[in-house]
Amino acid sequence: MPSRWAGSVPGTSASVSESAGAEVGDVGDAGAVGDTTLLDLLPHPAFAVAVDGDDVFRFTYTNDAYRGLLGDDTAAGDLRHVVPANALVAHVRAFARAARERRTIAFEAEWGASIPKRRVAVDVTPLVDADGVCRKLVGAAYDISEHCRIEAELAHRTRHDPLTELPNRVMLVEWLQEALATSTEEDRVGLVLLDIDHFKVVNDSLGHEAGDELLATAARRLDRVLRAGDRLARVGGDELGVVCRNVTEVDDVLALARRLRAVFDQPLSLGDDEVCLDASIGVIVSDGPHDTATRLLRDADVAVFAAKEMGRGRVELFDGTMRDRAVRRLEIESALRRALVRGEFRVHYQPVVDIAGSEMIGLEALVRWQHPDLGLLEPADFLDIAEETGLIVPIGAWVLHEACSQTARWCAELPQESPLSIAVNLSARQLNDPELVSIVDSTLAATRLDPSLLTLEINETVIVENRERAADVLQQLAAHGVRIGIDDFGTGQSSLAHLNEFPMHTLKIDRSLIEGLGHHEADSAIVSAIVGLGHALGFTVTAEGIENDMQLHTMRTFGCDLAQGYYFARPQPGEVVRALVHHRFRWSERVSA
Repeated sequence: MPSRWAGSVPGTSASVSESAGAEVGDVGDAGAVGDTTLLDLLPHPAFAVAVDGDDVFRFTYTNDAYRGLLGDDTAAGDLRHVVPANALVAHVRAFARAARERRTIAFEAEWGASIPKRRVAVDVTPLVDADGVCRKLVGAAYDISEHCRIEAELAHRTRHDPLTELPNRVMLVEWLQEALATSTEEDRVGLVLLDIDHFKVVNDSLGHEAGDELLATAARRLDRVLRAGDRLARVGGDELGVVCRNVTEVDDVLALARRLRAVFDQPLSLGDDEVCLDASIGVIVSDGPHDTATRLLRDADVAVFAAKEMGRGRVELFDGTMRDRAVRRLEIESALRRALVRGEFRVHYQPVVDIAGSEMIGLEALVRWQHPDLGLLEPADFLDIAEETGLIVPIGAWVLHEACSQTARWCAELPQESPLSIAVNLSARQLNDPELVSIVDSTLAATRLDPSLLTLEINETVIVENRERAADVLQQLAAHGVRIGIDDFGTGQSSLAHLNEFPMHTLKIDRSLIEGLGHHEADSAIVSAIVGLGHALGFTVTAEGIENDMQLHTMRTFGCDLAQGYYFARPQPGEVVRALVHHRFRWSERVSA
């Protein structure tokens, strides 16, 4: 007899109606057109479901693709054999809704009795009889298991660090947001940021694979000292963070931070070697539920920076003064960039004196910044920022050119006199600049200064931290005729034995040791020993920071070669120093007067 059912077959343009000429009154049993079932024409799993009574649980027909998806054991029969118990009610409701609203219902579900189950997207379409009643449904299932697996993997990757498998910054922000949403004035949220000190040295010296291995080892150790409920994440690079919930006392978070720092008291293993590192840590605790994850991260980072500024390997709790310093720092950084373009830097010169004859034999070039609002700034006000941002490289190149050019002019003005030498400082960033040697060469060529009159001075700590790079670059510079000096010697990590590995010509004793002369016997003994050993290694030894007759007399007694300090002259602009240059032999009489 003619069909009394009408509806679309999911996934195709085929329809089931009276005009189709099919006995779909029996579609619930076979759904056949001739010898072929309409559902079997579909390439994806399809089924028919009886809606009446208890038949809502029974699949009355399934196609081959369906049986291929779930296997013959669950291919037909009770819906409860196909759908997990916790999802059965949702299926029944979806089927009932499709029948009631007479429209296709789409949803996602898990199917199958095996583990893992298949993840499917399901469309269910009602077949409506002439009386407008739906007692049968046809459905299509699309296997999206692989798609869901890939999606889950991508979601994991976007929230986890591939090296340590720790959650990353994205998840740390989510944790902070969740914790803040449930926090109160009494139960607050803490954030600990940890930055591994000098980690770049490990990467540069041992390679990035070694650095990765050390970071993974450190992360495992840190995880062991967390409190219950604390969450550790890798924020980025060598920085890790811990989110602390239900914080009632700031001291609890500080205690955790100290435990985290203490992890680095023990060396980290790297194959057969051990590496000693430390960490600078910043701590912040939320002000209440109105606080934001962005604010906590920002201010914790400021506290980390404060820990580094105060000597590294420290734990610092954020306070408002740190923010003020950070804002000022940002302002100075921006102004530094403008200063390069506007030509706001100046070079001041301080005489270097031969102790035996009190005769000026050279000068040290020292940079100053003529800030348009703050006036003349000393190096301590801006050089650290210039070093960290890399601006020290162009600033240093400018100072080098200006100092060499000025020295060459002075030498030309007094051709009958012994030529003056000029000392210029090199920073760590400059030493690591691959263009340094060519910059020095081109500067000497452009200014026509004899290379032997230029001394490049490097802080001893810079040499120790970059020994291989330093040795290579300094050898190249020395081969080109430039003299190399070690600056601020006596307070860092090097030794005279180490310095003998480099092409050094001069050694400058740190002013802090000179200040102790006459007050601390140990300082006098150390300075005397440095002078003697320096001479034994062939160095010219300079005393820095001479401020009175006693210090000058003592250094003369020790046999020190050169001296500089306020006792002779403060650093002055070139136009002021020019008079001193032209009368340098009379100047010795003024000093002794």
